[in-house]
Amino acid sequence: MTRKKTLDSIGSQTYDLVIVGGGITGAGVLLEASKIGYKTLLIEKGDFSSGTSSKSAKLVHGGLRYLQFFYFKLVRESLVERNHLLQEYAHIVKPLEFIFPLYQSSFKFRIGMILYQMMGKHDLLPKYAFENKEKTLGRLNAINSQNLKGSFIYYDGITNDSRLTAEIIFESKQYSNSTAINYLELTNSNQTDEGYTLTCTDHTSPKTLEIKTKYVVNCGGPWTDKILDTLIPQAPDFMAPSKGVHLVFSQDRIPMKSAYAFSSNANDKRMFYALPWEHNSVIIGVTDTDYDGDLDNVEIDTDDVSYMLHGINSFLPKLKVTTDDILYQFVGLRPLFKDEIASKDRSRDFKIWWSNDRVVNLAGGKLTTFRAMAKALIKDILPKLKASESKPTEPLNLNAEAPNFLSKDKTEHITKQYGKYNSYLFDLIHKNKALGNWLDEEFQVLNVEIAFFVKYQDCYYIEDVLNRRLALGYVLDKHPKNKLIIEKVSQIFQQYIAPKKDEK
Repeated sequence: MTRKKTLDSIGSQTYDLVIVGGGITGAGVLLEASKIGYKTLLIEKGDFSSGTSSKSAKLVHGGLRYLQFFYFKLVRESLVERNHLLQEYAHIVKPLEFIFPLYQSSFKFRIGMILYQMMGKHDLLPKYAFENKEKTLGRLNAINSQNLKGSFIYYDGITNDSRLTAEIIFESKQYSNSTAINYLELTNSNQTDEGYTLTCTDHTSPKTLEIKTKYVVNCGGPWTDKILDTLIPQAPDFMAPSKGVHLVFSQDRIPMKSAYAFSSNANDKRMFYALPWEHNSVIIGVTDTDYDGDLDNVEIDTDDVSYMLHGINSFLPKLKVTTDDILYQFVGLRPLFKDEIASKDRSRDFKIWWSNDRVVNLAGGKLTTFRAMAKALIKDILPKLKASESKPTEPLNLNAEAPNFLSKDKTEHITKQYGKYNSYLFDLIHKNKALGNWLDEEFQVLNVEIAFFVKYQDCYYIEDVLNRRLALGYVLDKHPKNKLIIEKVSQIFQQYIAPKKDEK
């Protein structure tokens, strides 16, 4: 269905639930609500995941560091959810080897590792191990060797957070009772006896529409209070977001093949991590500071960068990393609740609360636990709203076999990266052979991936593809073929966005 038809349709019916907020939390609620038959609509004022869910740590993890705060329930739940994601979304969520160099006694860290291993029952990942100083330096000789005792090796998961969010939404839309639309902002509301009438503005056209719903689910993350103000004037504030800054480097400059956890060396007891990431890059993060500024314009200042470079160079003194080495930097906001303690020590657990008998809020938590959060919310709604049976609609009539002319490496790339949805990409290549070509072999991206994201996963602007679905934007700014690659992406993008534009 085209965007115009979708907008016309959602303005002419009444929903059981309208979810406001298209990050991973809202996506998770959409999927769980769709499965039990609720007629559900998700709206997002920007692109899906354009807020916190494309600027996260990229980790799918139990939260080893939370053990020091005795958050055992959160860690146990996170490990269960991590294992679920590794199994069900194996093409997006991958195992990640972590190296934790030790510069003091290993006793308390060993206890932590044992607890982490025990709490991850039925674990899909290898057990932790200890390596001595020589083996640790053999992996990466650039790390600080002074007082180095050795390192613990353990495993968690890594994901493209934006792609995971888009896929959960895409999976939800396979149910006929489920709709999701981005670039549609809630701007006003009116409570009625039957629920709410929501006034929304379409940011891809000068169109305003009204949507009727029995219940509103607020999944706004850091924007929770702002959304509540639109639904319930003078509602109290609950959120106190914290700012998290990440820096991106080339693996040619910081040659890491495994992830590392290390101290910020700033007397604040914070840990940094360095992750080998897509397109031969390394992401290093993350700061954690209270934030009370404009939620839509969060800036990275020189103090943030200096603080991080100090920690990086303390850990990797031989590399002498400078601002000139930074390929890209991004900042996100954690949806934390108000508390007297510092943001870095506040709980990452989630909360569900009703603001009135028609508005329910879900906030807090972390990327890894989005499914558990959604299930808890649906359990809270069920006494008020009866569920019904729901099944996915019949699949599209796609030419699902890999084309004979497609090379083995390209076929394997699609299968590995897109899992059960690879048939959508194979079908597009059958219809347009040129989509089977590499966009650029250095980055291992096929033309068909851009076409797939535009046609099936709601990309309306080139930024949606470059900075989120493919994350090429992380490495292109200083790349010599920057303009050429963007031009290629633009040509494919225009070919597949044109029908949507024609029918607005």
